[in-house]
Amino acid sequence: MYQAPPNQSPEHNAAPDSGMPDVVTLRQRVLSLPTLAAILVGGLLIAFALWRIFDFEWDEVWTSIKHVHLGKYLLAMGLYYLSFLFRGLRWRMIAKTANIGGDNGKNVPGTITLSGIILMGWFANSVAFLRLGDAYRGWELAKEAKSNFPSSLGTVVAERVQDMSAVLIIVLSAAIWLTVEGDSKVPGWVVLATFVLVAALVLGLIVMRISGEQISRRLPGRFELAFVNFQRGTLNSFSGRAIPPQLALGIVGWLLEIARFYFVADALGMDISFGIIMFAALTNAMLTTIPTPGGFGFVEGGLTGLLILFGRTGNEAISLVAVDRTISWLSVVLFGGILFVVWHAVKAKNATASSSDAAE
Repeated sequence: MYQAPPNQSPEHNAAPDSGMPDVVTLRQRVLSLPTLAAILVGGLLIAFALWRIFDFEWDEVWTSIKHVHLGKYLLAMGLYYLSFLFRGLRWRMIAKTANIGGDNGKNVPGTITLSGIILMGWFANSVAFLRLGDAYRGWELAKEAKSNFPSSLGTVVAERVQDMSAVLIIVLSAAIWLTVEGDSKVPGWVVLATFVLVAALVLGLIVMRISGEQISRRLPGRFELAFVNFQRGTLNSFSGRAIPPQLALGIVGWLLEIARFYFVADALGMDISFGIIMFAALTNAMLTTIPTPGGFGFVEGGLTGLLILFGRTGNEAISLVAVDRTISWLSVVLFGGILFVVWHAVKAKNATASSSDAAE
């Protein structure tokens, strides 16, 4: 594992950065002019694409959506939210491996708590720019584990590296599946983009490992310590024996997302190759990493185009994307938002009670 330079103090128990968003500031981000403008521009792009590019009939699309099989739709949603438990368990393993919150991660919260924090982070990503939810997750982990923010944020970065590695494995499997089926429309750009992302992340880790100390010494004092903590949290998340089970949990999480997309298609009565389902679900997830609220505009347009490339009609593609986004985006905004408000309300109430007890 990576060790902090001897002249640096990692400050295991440092308080997390209080400048991270609370309920009020996040609400301000949601209702901010840039966010509203992005939603407007994304909506206009979708409308233009539907009007000028894709061949569809509104009546048929609406009829298809109205006749969605409710049981299969709810199953798709249930599998999607089940994936948060596997992601929470993996994040807990990563945080404990990185010794967040003391030796062997003794203060790391449980799987259910971390799963809830992930959902709240995805909510923040769905309503704000620049992947705010990833920073929010690091901040919440730091508070819950009584650790420091940079180290906790490093575990989120490590999780992203594992996510992209899992995606690469599944994308290659999907490409092989489609090739065996004789489909000549395997989108090579998806495979290439995944390779590039994984390579870039791995290269970043190598640079951090080799040159991290030299980089930190060139930074101003407060940033130097923050970078050292971030470096430690990221690199210490990787341990030879811990990686296989963590990677396996990540793959299970992605397979559940693929299952969500499959049952949404099934709920609409669409017979689609499982290889195509795999590509579409992973493309959906990759497009959501674009730093606009929930990848709005890019996900809808990109995924619709991909499905048409695979031979689906415009009506089928638009219906499938629209229904799937009610789970992967709108439900996250709804349920994640409710959890976010309740979580912070309870925390505020507990903090007030603690202050009253201390005053007495």
